[in-house]
Parts: sequence; structure tokens; C-alpha cells
Amino acid sequence: MKAGARILVVDDDPEIVRMLSRSLSRHGLQIDATSSADDALTRAGQTRYDAALLDLVMPGHDGAALAAELRKHLPGLPIGLLTGYAHSPLIPTAERSGVAVFKKPVIIQDLVDFLEAEIK
Repeated sequence: MKAGARILVVDDDPEIVRMLSRSLSRHGLQIDATSSADDALTRAGQTRYDAALLDLVMPGHDGAALAAELRKHLPGLPIGLLTGYAHSPLIPTAERSGVAVFKKPVIIQDLVDFLEAEIK
């Protein structure tokens, strides 16, 4: 994975945002975190990201809809969806669009492995 890769993390749970930010920063990643899908879209219009990690269920936009919007700004952006809902009807649609899905509680090494494989 390229050193200093910039990752957008979006989750409406502030504890998860803090945990992901702290853990992924330890792997040399630059983390830009927010709890708002609308804020994430604004940031994506202003910043180039190497990947995004999104909560599947959030107020306003669900993670699958946010992923589609992000890809309009950043085509080919590697995206991982994080979910505590193992049987959400959004999961198969997201996977068909090339989004990786990770079940909560997420294993940080799984995210790191995904990012290493996707970020060149």
C-alpha cells in the first residue's frame, strides 16, 4: 500500500469513527473521518481519496447510496462498507457494484488487507 494513502471514513457512531481513525493511522494511513454522509460528499468534491470505508446504515444516506455518489466524484474509488446487519437487502446490491462488505465488529487487519490489495 502506498505510504500516506488518504482514506475517507464515514460512520454515524463517533466511537467507531475514533477507533477506525486511531487504528488505521497506526498503519501509516491518513484518515479523514466524518459522521455525516453529506459532509463526506462535500469532502469528496474537495479532496482526492485513495479509498473509503462507509457505514452501511446511517441517517440521510445509506452507505450503498453514499458509495454510488462518491464514485461519481471519484470513479474507481475502492470502497468498503461496514455493517452490523448481516442480512441487509443493501448488501448484495453493494457487492455487485464492486463494494467490499465487512461485518461489525470489524477486524482491523481485514480492513488493512483490503486497503493494501486495492491501493496501488
